[in-house]
Amino acid sequence: MAYKTGKCSGWRFCKSIFAAVILAGVVSHVNAPSSAAATGCLSSSGSWVNAALSQTESASFRITYDATPSAAAIDSITGLSSGAATNFSDLAVGTRFNASGVIDVRNGSVFTAASRVPYSAGVAYHFILDVNVATHTYSAYVVVGSVQTTLGSNILFRSTQASVSSLGHLAVHSSTGGLSVCNISLAGSGTNHTLLLNPNPSSLNFGSVSVSSSKEQTITLTNAGTSNVTISKVAVAGAGFNASGAAAGLVLSPTQSTTVRATFAPSATGTHSGALTVSSNAQNSPAAIALVGMGVSTAAHHVSLSWNVSPGVAGYNVYVASTSGGPYSQVNPALLPATSYVDYAVQSGRSYYYVVTAVSPANVQSDPSAQIKATVP
Repeated sequence: MAYKTGKCSGWRFCKSIFAAVILAGVVSHVNAPSSAAATGCLSSSGSWVNAALSQTESASFRITYDATPSAAAIDSITGLSSGAATNFSDLAVGTRFNASGVIDVRNGSVFTAASRVPYSAGVAYHFILDVNVATHTYSAYVVVGSVQTTLGSNILFRSTQASVSSLGHLAVHSSTGGLSVCNISLAGSGTNHTLLLNPNPSSLNFGSVSVSSSKEQTITLTNAGTSNVTISKVAVAGAGFNASGAAAGLVLSPTQSTTVRATFAPSATGTHSGALTVSSNAQNSPAAIALVGMGVSTAAHHVSLSWNVSPGVAGYNVYVASTSGGPYSQVNPALLPATSYVDYAVQSGRSYYYVVTAVSPANVQSDPSAQIKATVP
């Protein structure tokens, strides 16, 4: 049997709440060199071919190009370097058509690929590289037909270029066979652009959930930047927590959103904590959403509390006492984002006294609400 206490409202903050302004890492570009942009095609068959980019890049940027191999088993690479490349060690990043007939990318001291992508002679493959010079990492994708595949996510610059401060050239080299690279483009070249993926909310509190039952909540992922963001992986850690949805593999254009459903299904009583991690090519990747919930025994009685929304708060705390006026003990293990709570830790024949407080984003707690009494038969 459930007992609803009704609404409680009218609390005030004992201190002022100040709004925090967050400046999201806007990417700036240095002055462009005098060389022309590499807008034409570069072709190599046994030699190094270089072209200066339209911008010397020293922060985060995206470069795209179409690469066409001449045969089904060649050995060729396309990469980025600080100056004109004359050796493989000059390349900080690189995509390769290897002699085994598949595409891979440079990651530190080795070549690797997150997915196996075979290639064919005469087919144009569209490559997307999201490069972060400051962290010396990049993510690489290849589009075959209309399908985009991740080759590497947040992988490392070549070891010999681990401290390079800027990239200004595109280089092509084919040791065997021939390679043609066309339609070279810098996304957002000459303008400020960002790669940001923001989760809302940034944490989830499932409250009390009976063992062997479950509760679901939704997280919205929004591209808050000015360039496309590709979600590569959604992972969940923590006993009792799970996630569903088709976010992994999605490409979100600016302002576009998608959702992930998180579930808490405890198998044991007690407080459980975990995390949902979303990996992408965004500058703020990975996004980690904290998860918390309490597993409780199935009870014959419980008390349901609800209250009015207090604008501009980060969440709420619920306190209970066995006598009117306290002393009170906090019942929620973590800050509550919602305006309701169910207390399963009640016993038949007893009375309980509840108050609620609001907590500001600066972690300032309000005065308690009016006390509410609940009596369990």
